[in-house]
Amino acid sequence: MIATVQAATPVDEIQMKLFSVIGGEDPQEVIPLVDAQLLVAERELREVPERAQARGPEFVAAVQDRLQVVIEQFGLYQAWLRNSRQALENNDHAQLVAAYEEAQTLVPALFAALESYGAAFSAQGPFATPFANTLSRIAEGIHSGQAGEESWEDYVSNFLQKFAQKIGEVRNAPLPGRGACGQAYQQGVEVLQKLQGLEALDAASLKAPLHELDEAIALGTRVERLMAEGTEGPAPIPMTNVVISVVRKGLGGELDSTLVSSFLDDYRDLLDGFWEGFERSISRPSDSALVQQEIPRTLETGDQHDAAVEELMTAFGQKDSAACEAAIAKLVATGQKLGESREVYNTAAQHQGQALCPGCGRANPPENKRCEACGNVLPTEAGAGSASSSFNVLSGPALEETQELGMTENVAKLFTACDNVAEGKISMTEFQNVVTEAMVGLKEFAKELDEIATETLDETHMNEETKKVWHESHLPHVQEVAAAFVAGMSDCEAGIKSMQAYVSEQDNEHLIHGVRLVWEGLNVIHRARLAMNSNLQMLEDVLQEAREAGYLTDTPEEADD
Repeated sequence: MIATVQAATPVDEIQMKLFSVIGGEDPQEVIPLVDAQLLVAERELREVPERAQARGPEFVAAVQDRLQVVIEQFGLYQAWLRNSRQALENNDHAQLVAAYEEAQTLVPALFAALESYGAAFSAQGPFATPFANTLSRIAEGIHSGQAGEESWEDYVSNFLQKFAQKIGEVRNAPLPGRGACGQAYQQGVEVLQKLQGLEALDAASLKAPLHELDEAIALGTRVERLMAEGTEGPAPIPMTNVVISVVRKGLGGELDSTLVSSFLDDYRDLLDGFWEGFERSISRPSDSALVQQEIPRTLETGDQHDAAVEELMTAFGQKDSAACEAAIAKLVATGQKLGESREVYNTAAQHQGQALCPGCGRANPPENKRCEACGNVLPTEAGAGSASSSFNVLSGPALEETQELGMTENVAKLFTACDNVAEGKISMTEFQNVVTEAMVGLKEFAKELDEIATETLDETHMNEETKKVWHESHLPHVQEVAAAFVAGMSDCEAGIKSMQAYVSEQDNEHLIHGVRLVWEGLNVIHRARLAMNSNLQMLEDVLQEAREAGYLTDTPEEADD
């Protein structure tokens, strides 16, 4: 089993909790987390220099600049934790928001400093990976009195979280090699779990598990590098280029045959998934002559591409370099044809004013909110004057009742982050930051709505006659609009929380469900906004009639004028 975590690190968890408190949750629940990290910061400020000095004066001289940056960043982190604790104790909303905003730059800087120094610290040692070297050095530091025993638990737990997250990202990557990479990192996680419960930290007890960890992480890192570096090549399809690169390395003796075969198996599985999606996308006939003509060619090319994959697998199994190169040539040629087909479908969709699904490529009628083939939410371009805030749909010019909700810049950013984290294009921390910003934006929008509602329902300057008309004819409509806003906000919040759940459990259903709820909630809010505009106009008409009849008293501002 992969260890599931609530956040990538304790620092990330504090950030998550901060925005929850900003949204109204109990601040007292976060204070123990902050206190625990204050102890860590204090300990690291003391022990990091001591561990460096234990490596000798030559090491200290070589890493002096990086060491100084780490110490400075830990000092800033310690100060931030103290300020955050004070804000939590006082439940000071402004100070909490400031602390959260400060963390957006402080935390990445701390992690960058730790990564840079950690690379130098762990480069020297008996192992190939910094993770095994670091644990080896921590164990030595504990025995020499240079590090506390809690350091071992902290580092092992941190590595466990890191590789549990890595496994989720790799297994969702649309590239061959993800199987072998995920398996290697999973083996590393299992070794770390054994190390976590190890009582004896002497060299004899650690030798075998650290070597096992070193081999597993080294393999996973190597496979991940092969995946990343192989995307560029002769074919227009990145995953095809990865396979070509790996096969050629295998023929040259650079890679083990079993590893190459696992890349080929992954590639075939990825193709199967692609063709399943394509068949769903063409299940409904299209009116486009371009599409109708292109579909048979795409299917024929797809069969040729699949056949070339089988030829390549057979040829590699026989170590026949010439046959492998012949099969690779077919992969490149058919891959180019598939790329041309994609352009045809794009052109057809644009000419028909249709929305092209980013998930499966299906062209949908422009009025569709979701793809007819795979159900993915279809992004739409925001019109002129769209609100830049994720949720502040009240800003900007009034929209007509029949106008569809356009996708604002930050809503698109949120949805794109869901796609990117599922595809491994961004880290879990980057995804967490986008989700956090969305939740903060939602809470700010809720606060704005409360202020608008208070102003709208203010009856201070109405006389009894005006109040009667307001209560009988208009207030019920305003209450219905308010209920719609609450429902839409609830959907949006539930959607963001579903996205948040992906951090602890890398299941794409969390993202799909979250996107659907957020989009549906925004549409409810959008319709409520339109209705509110109408009701505000009605209210203004009532007030104007009251003014003209002399029933409405002036506001203090008007009286001053």
